[in-house]
Amino acid sequence: MRVSISHDDIVVRKGFLGRETRYRVTAWIDFSDEERTIVRAFALGRHEAYTAEEAVDFPKFVFTINDLIYQRPHIRVFPTALAARTFEQELAEDILPKVKNYILGNAAARHPSSYEI
Repeated sequence: MRVSISHDDIVVRKGFLGRETRYRVTAWIDFSDEERTIVRAFALGRHEAYTAEEAVDFPKFVFTINDLIYQRPHIRVFPTALAARTFEQELAEDILPKVKNYILGNAAARHPSSYEI
């Protein structure tokens, strides 16, 4: 998985003459062929990748692995710069590593085990 994240300010209309600044985070997430194959083979695409409650761009708050794979680039818009920076950090340090571990963990061969209780 390769990731490139950028952020910028955008101005949106608010009312007839008003304007408001919003903060957009754009993530280009390139899943490897192996990761895509695993997602398809084990039907992992509908698994929840993350929820975003502070974003103002979509009424949808739950994003799946398929959303990350096929929604390119992955764009989220936030009301404050802090919320955008927090999301960017969570995406890089928490969300995407968990998604990658989930995908690769489901593909790992299981070895027989025995337990004594």
